Amino acid sequence: MINGDPHEFLEHIYSGQDTPYKFEGEKYWFQGFNVEKGFYMEIFRCSPPYDYLWKYTGNSPLECMEEFQSVPIFNGKSFWEVEKDIEWVDD
Repeated sequence: MINGDPHEFLEHIYSGQDTPYKFEGEKYWFQGFNVEKGFYMEIFRCSPPYDYLWKYTGNSPLECMEEFQSVPIFNGKSFWEVEKDIEWVDD
């Protein structure tokens, strides 16, 4: 991971904190929060076309994190397959 450690990044987003990052030149925003029946996490693109890369509602933050790490949302690859190309940014 550029500008950080991937394990620290996962710990940061596990809590649902708003987290910007870049992947392949595009900036994305990761956020999560409690919902009526569990926990919700999402990632959306911060530049046109504004759209969602991923959305998930689970029973807990842990379930959401497990899903995030396993789904091929990064151009057909999972987080761990591309983490070296993800840049953790401040804003």
